[in-house]
Amino acid sequence: MTTSFTRELASLMRSVAIATVPKITLVTGNTAGHAYLAMCGGGLLPDLCYQWPGASVTCNDDVSDDVTSLDAWDCSSNMICDDVILPGETRETLRLSLLTALAFRNTNLRTGSNSVLKF
Repeated sequence: MTTSFTRELASLMRSVAIATVPKITLVTGNTAGHAYLAMCGGGLLPDLCYQWPGASVTCNDDVSDDVTSLDAWDCSSNMICDDVILPGETRETLRLSLLTALAFRNTNLRTGSNSVLKF
């Protein structure tokens, strides 16, 4: 990665990390490493994270250069995402998630420092 790209990526991740709006992530296709993190992946503590059944997250180990790809079901079972939702259910799920996130942000019932609710 170039220095300017790294700086821009760090700036984007900082902006997402300090955002005070509800953070809901939906992975619809394939995502990898830094892109997943920059777009509010698990490390940035989204309030809720969903994946479509065909989506996958690819990570690589910088030490051994091993590449691991997890499909949506693996991500859900490893608690990388909260749920796998069908594309037809996306609109209603996101609507309810946004209402839930907004309601819990106004109470002291949150389960983590930036989490709304973890299933």
